[in-house]
Amino acid sequence: MNKIASILLAGLLAIVMLGGFIALLGGSIVGALLFLVGVPVAFPMTTSVVVLFFAAIIIRTVLEKRRQKREMQKYLNGADG
Repeated sequence: MNKIASILLAGLLAIVMLGGFIALLGGSIVGALLFLVGVPVAFPMTTSVVVLFFAAIIIRTVLEKRRQKREMQKYLNGADG
């Protein structure tokens, strides 16, 4: 759980830092407006990428555990027979 929280905090910090950089580049008012418009557009995309990444890791882990269990059962049954 701590890894997920740290990744989310790092992502939030990156978004804030990028927003500040845009504000410095484009002038304070224009940059702030671009940042406010960009956050709702960028946040769902980054969230979906993070969710897909963790879903792929979870699915891969479950499949790997099943494979290991199958191999162990095959090994144990082969030793008995």
